[in-house]
Amino acid sequence: MPRAGALLRPVGIGLAVTVGVAIPWSALAVLNLRLSPRVPWAIPAGIAYVFLAMAYLNGSGWPTSTAASRKRYFRAQPLSSAELAWALLAGFTAVASLWLVYAACGYLSAQPRSGAQPDWSPIVLVGAITVGAAVTAIAEEGGLRGFMQAPLERLIGPTPAIAITSLLFVLIHLSHGLTALARNGPFYLAAGCVYGLLAWLTQSILPSLLLHFVGDILAYALGSSLVHLTIPRGVGAGAVLGLGALLVACVSWAAFVRLGRLTASKRTGSSARVAAV
Repeated sequence: MPRAGALLRPVGIGLAVTVGVAIPWSALAVLNLRLSPRVPWAIPAGIAYVFLAMAYLNGSGWPTSTAASRKRYFRAQPLSSAELAWALLAGFTAVASLWLVYAACGYLSAQPRSGAQPDWSPIVLVGAITVGAAVTAIAEEGGLRGFMQAPLERLIGPTPAIAITSLLFVLIHLSHGLTALARNGPFYLAAGCVYGLLAWLTQSILPSLLLHFVGDILAYALGSSLVHLTIPRGVGAGAVLGLGALLVACVSWAAFVRLGRLTASKRTGSSARVAAV
């Protein structure tokens, strides 16, 4: 069993990456809203920041002494077209089933709070949502499923590594408040497991990064004035949504099985490289 310090190091680094990537965009957005809410200058600045953050975490920039480590632990490894297709099918259907369960429980709401968003045009609001979703996905997938989960997989195995990153994925949403966390915590936990499983099976964060990005766009849109979604209520509607969730989950399970077989050599090769070191 690894020492506590060996386990705490990747946890600390992963959390530092998550927070460190997210803070600059949050600061830009808050500054924009306070100084010039009608001029969305933070959006182009945020787009540039997204590319810079991705490049840095993937090994570019100073210091060059950490470039190889950053690239290895960020693990934005390219996948074949077949691997990516099966990974996206498995991930999107898994999260879709979670959304259906969420809707069946009556938790899906599209009503924004009064005064909770700037008075921007829909196009500008879409831009802000897209940048915010990109930054969040890079921060959380790079930090949790990359810099944290990758070394934990080597130290304690994939199942505990995914469990730890998924639990921390829930806890970092404490900023939304305890009530929201109690309501949404199971959804975050399940989604975190999906992201973590994808990262381990493919040895890449690219599928979970894309999945997280699209999911956050949808979540942000539902929490703004862009999307108004009415979910049917009642026992009958809940049963239909629950059945739909089960069917979609079956498709996801089959896709995960196929993906696991397709990418088995990646995980074997990764274990062999670790053993050699």
